Amino acid sequence: MADEHEDTEPGVEEIRAQDNTTQASLATAAIALGVVAVCVLVGALVDAQAGTLMLAGSAFGGAAVRTALPAGVSFSVRRRAIDVTLMIGFGIALAVLGLTVPLD
Repeated sequence: MADEHEDTEPGVEEIRAQDNTTQASLATAAIALGVVAVCVLVGALVDAQAGTLMLAGSAFGGAAVRTALPAGVSFSVRRRAIDVTLMIGFGIALAVLGLTVPLD
Protein backbone atom coordinates (compact mmCIF):
# COMPACT_ATOMS: atom_id res chain seq x y z
CA MET A 1 0.00 0.00 0.00
CA ALA A 2 2.82 2.40 0.77
CA ASP A 3 4.38 1.65 -2.64
CA GLU A 4 1.22 2.73 -4.47
CA HIS A 5 1.15 6.03 -2.60
CA GLU A 6 4.79 6.76 -3.45
CA ASP A 7 4.24 6.12 -7.16
CA THR A 8 1.37 8.59 -7.45
CA GLU A 9 3.11 11.51 -5.76
CA PRO A 10 5.67 13.48 -7.74
CA GLY A 11 9.22 13.19 -6.52
CA VAL A 12 11.47 16.09 -5.62
CA GLU A 13 13.28 15.87 -8.95
CA GLU A 14 10.01 15.97 -10.90
CA ILE A 15 8.87 19.03 -8.98
CA ARG A 16 12.19 20.78 -9.63
CA ALA A 17 11.96 19.95 -13.33
CA GLN A 18 8.42 21.38 -13.47
CA ASP A 19 9.56 24.53 -11.66
CA ASN A 20 12.47 25.01 -14.08
CA THR A 21 10.16 24.55 -17.07
CA THR A 22 7.66 27.03 -15.63
CA GLN A 23 10.40 29.57 -14.94
CA ALA A 24 11.80 29.15 -18.45
CA SER A 25 8.34 29.59 -19.93
CA LEU A 26 7.69 32.72 -17.88
CA ALA A 27 11.08 34.19 -18.79
CA THR A 28 10.53 33.46 -22.47
CA ALA A 29 7.06 35.01 -22.43
CA ALA A 30 8.36 38.11 -20.59
CA ILE A 31 11.18 38.57 -23.11
CA ALA A 32 8.81 38.19 -26.05
CA LEU A 33 6.35 40.66 -24.53
CA GLY A 34 9.15 43.15 -23.90
CA VAL A 35 10.46 42.90 -27.45
CA VAL A 36 6.99 43.38 -28.94
CA ALA A 37 6.36 46.34 -26.61
CA VAL A 38 9.59 48.02 -27.73
CA CYS A 39 8.71 47.45 -31.40
CA VAL A 40 5.25 48.93 -30.89
CA LEU A 41 6.67 51.94 -29.05
CA VAL A 42 9.20 52.55 -31.82
CA GLY A 43 6.42 52.24 -34.37
CA ALA A 44 4.17 54.67 -32.50
CA LEU A 45 6.76 57.24 -31.42
CA VAL A 46 9.49 57.14 -34.08
CA ASP A 47 8.40 55.60 -37.38
CA ALA A 48 5.84 52.97 -38.27
CA GLN A 49 8.10 51.41 -40.89
CA ALA A 50 10.95 51.10 -38.39
CA GLY A 51 8.65 49.44 -35.85
CA THR A 52 7.32 47.03 -38.48
CA LEU A 53 10.80 46.08 -39.64
CA MET A 54 11.96 45.66 -36.05
CA LEU A 55 9.02 43.33 -35.43
CA ALA A 56 9.94 41.37 -38.58
CA GLY A 57 13.52 41.08 -37.36
CA SER A 58 12.26 39.94 -33.98
CA ALA A 59 10.22 37.20 -35.65
CA PHE A 60 13.31 36.02 -37.53
CA GLY A 61 15.31 36.15 -34.30
CA GLY A 62 12.63 34.19 -32.49
CA ALA A 63 12.71 31.54 -35.20
CA ALA A 64 16.49 31.27 -34.86
CA VAL A 65 16.29 31.00 -31.08
CA ARG A 66 13.48 28.43 -31.26
CA THR A 67 15.59 26.39 -33.66
CA ALA A 68 18.73 26.55 -31.51
CA LEU A 69 17.41 26.05 -27.98
CA PRO A 70 16.46 22.65 -26.59
CA ALA A 71 12.78 21.96 -25.93
CA GLY A 72 12.93 22.36 -22.13
CA VAL A 73 14.49 25.82 -22.27
CA SER A 74 12.06 27.58 -24.57
CA PHE A 75 8.34 28.19 -24.27
CA SER A 76 6.72 25.65 -26.56
CA VAL A 77 3.15 24.62 -27.19
CA ARG A 78 3.49 23.24 -30.71
CA ARG A 79 6.18 21.28 -32.49
CA ARG A 80 9.40 23.15 -33.23
CA ALA A 81 8.98 22.89 -37.02
CA ILE A 82 5.54 24.52 -36.85
CA ASP A 83 6.78 27.34 -34.60
CA VAL A 84 9.78 28.09 -36.80
CA THR A 85 7.70 28.00 -40.00
CA LEU A 86 5.09 30.34 -38.54
CA MET A 87 7.67 32.80 -37.25
CA ILE A 88 9.55 32.87 -40.56
CA GLY A 89 6.29 33.39 -42.46
CA PHE A 90 5.28 36.16 -40.04
CA GLY A 91 8.69 37.80 -40.44
CA ILE A 92 8.54 37.66 -44.23
CA ALA A 93 5.02 39.08 -44.28
CA LEU A 94 5.95 41.95 -41.96
CA ALA A 95 9.15 42.71 -43.87
CA VAL A 96 7.33 42.82 -47.21
CA LEU A 97 4.56 45.00 -45.78
CA GLY A 98 7.02 47.25 -44.02
CA LEU A 99 9.03 47.80 -47.18
CA THR A 100 6.17 48.16 -49.68
CA VAL A 101 3.20 49.80 -47.96
CA PRO A 102 3.40 53.61 -47.67
CA LEU A 103 2.78 54.48 -44.05
CA ASP A 104 2.52 58.26 -44.35
